Amino acid sequence: MKVTPEQVKTISKGDPEIEGFIQMLLAHIEKLETRVRDLERQLGQNSQNSSKPPSSDGFRKPTNLRKPGGKKGAPDGHSGHTLLFTDRPDEVVTHHPTVCTRCFHPLEEVQGEQYERRQVVDFPPPRVVTTEHRVFQVCCPCCGNIQQAAFPSRVSAPTQYGDGFVALTNYFSTYQMLPLERIAQLFADLTGLRPSEATLLAHLRDMSDALEPAEETIREQLLRSPVVHVDETGVQVEGKKQWLHVVSNAAWTLLGVDASRGSKGTDSLKVLPTYLGKVVHDCLTSYFKTCYLFWHILCNAHLVRECQGIVEYDGHRWAAQMKTLLLESWESVKAARLDGVPLPEEHIAAIRDQYAAILAHGKTEWEQDVVREKTGPQGRKSKSKAANLGERFLLHQESVLRFLWDAEAPFDNNQAERDLRMVKVKMKVSGTFRTEKGADQFARTRSVISTLMKQGRPVLASLKSALGGTAIFS
Repeated sequence: MKVTPEQVKTISKGDPEIEGFIQMLLAHIEKLETRVRDLERQLGQNSQNSSKPPSSDGFRKPTNLRKPGGKKGAPDGHSGHTLLFTDRPDEVVTHHPTVCTRCFHPLEEVQGEQYERRQVVDFPPPRVVTTEHRVFQVCCPCCGNIQQAAFPSRVSAPTQYGDGFVALTNYFSTYQMLPLERIAQLFADLTGLRPSEATLLAHLRDMSDALEPAEETIREQLLRSPVVHVDETGVQVEGKKQWLHVVSNAAWTLLGVDASRGSKGTDSLKVLPTYLGKVVHDCLTSYFKTCYLFWHILCNAHLVRECQGIVEYDGHRWAAQMKTLLLESWESVKAARLDGVPLPEEHIAAIRDQYAAILAHGKTEWEQDVVREKTGPQGRKSKSKAANLGERFLLHQESVLRFLWDAEAPFDNNQAERDLRMVKVKMKVSGTFRTEKGADQFARTRSVISTLMKQGRPVLASLKSALGGTAIFS
């Protein structure tokens, strides 16, 4: 409730000391109210009304967007999966009736004429195969030299685990996100052999070294791609916060860990500094370095969520209108792309006009926001969240609306967010990477596994092939 100067004078009855004291109290109350609003906003932020990731939502139950196909089963439109009959079963077990249930005549010797079949697909008990390598010495009959054969390059110890164990260790650790202790226990349960932690760490190192050529292929393919998605997320390495960066598209994933969240960390992946295509991102300032030559596409999903936060906590009409405009425009674009035609120019012009009108009205709203006084070092004046968001819409209009006319431009940055999501699962399971080398090894192996999954290639067989020197991406 606002108190006018006239009301203050009435309350103080003209006494300057009382009037000054009231003014001081009102100013203090205004500061406290602003602080309370800021704290309530922070407390209420989630992945639906801000840029916070879903992993930070805690126990909040997310809205289920699935369309159920009935009481049970997959949602409508899902192709489904089922076991199919095979015409060449590995084993056939026959079952004959032994006695007639009507007259009790024995039937063991009676030949059956018709049968009904059912098949059981099961997993056989795993069996470890030990291969012994023997190198022979031969005496040359010509010169008498004793010549000995050489062991294969990957057979370097008297006894060791083979490539199958190495591939499975990396599969369990980097795809299934199991910690080393549970991997060792799993091997013990399945095979009776329990590799030590040092052995498992050596398996992770050997796989990372073998996948270096595959990582370079991924980088080259992304540099040729017309559109890439970029994002970053925090990870703990040696107890300190570092950043896992991603550059990806629908077919390729490249991950890397760096101490910097900004351009230094992104540049460590060696893609953006020379990339000339289009980059989808969430408007982090470091992506706008003047030395970059790519086109920008902003994630509208982030912007829509931030608009929702402004609606919930500031009550601004312009944010609700902008959210509606972006979502309705995307529906129009999807319909046009489905028909194989671009959105009509007059439709795009109308959206642009509405976009400008919303921001013109919004400026009158966000300029009235109460802003907490700046307490840090000198610099730009503090602005409200609504003002920051509105000015971002004004500054980056072409990057926000590029999806309207560019058929390659997506609406959101969900691709990069999906490629980072499983890393958060790894953090929840393991808590931290104990060494920077271990973090780098995980990033490389996860890059390859993610790419294999996107391309529908067999993960385990591909990892094992890489250990043998075979190029898994040709």
